[in-house]
Amino acid sequence: MNQKLDIDNPFFNFMGGLADVAIVNLLFFLFSLPVFTIGASTAAMYQAVKGIRAGQAAPARCFAYAFKESFKTSFAAWMFQLFAGGILVFDLMYVTRAQNIPLWHMVGMAVGCMLLLWVMVSCYLLPAGVYKGRRIKAAVLESFLLAVRNFPYTLVMSALNVVPAACFLLGSGAMLAAAPIYLIAGFGITAYINTMLLEKCKGLNICHL
Repeated sequence: MNQKLDIDNPFFNFMGGLADVAIVNLLFFLFSLPVFTIGASTAAMYQAVKGIRAGQAAPARCFAYAFKESFKTSFAAWMFQLFAGGILVFDLMYVTRAQNIPLWHMVGMAVGCMLLLWVMVSCYLLPAGVYKGRRIKAAVLESFLLAVRNFPYTLVMSALNVVPAACFLLGSGAMLAAAPIYLIAGFGITAYINTMLLEKCKGLNICHL
């Protein structure tokens, strides 16, 4: 009986951690409402998740502090991700609707490869804090090198990160199934798993996390 009520047992620890992740997920949504703040929200979410994994209390306070600290420094990195990603997605949509000729197929493959590289770089640029103390060009290059050096981890993180986009492309059924999960804790859980993988990456200064 005492063991069942012990708040230090694995079940309560798991539920407590899940509740913390859900809080961070909610804050991520709230602080991302203006599109230009999504970069700072992403950096803050990963910093808060790192705190959860370290056993620190008050994830909301950690998120708010990290958001304030990263608001200005992450802006350039987020603008790069937003505009580069938007242009590539637009180009890919245009190519898929173009005439069915070999030239457009080659262009589509090139754009698809560039979009894949964008996804891989995005796994490190903001989540791993690579943008800190670097100009955007150097930060993007460093993120690319980390993505190649840790390719297996990068593939897993990339797959997790594109799940919401994949659900959107699959249609309303997939969106309706995924929406409750991501509204409650989906982005936080993704950040938690990605943080576990980032901690294993070679060449990544752990202080950036």
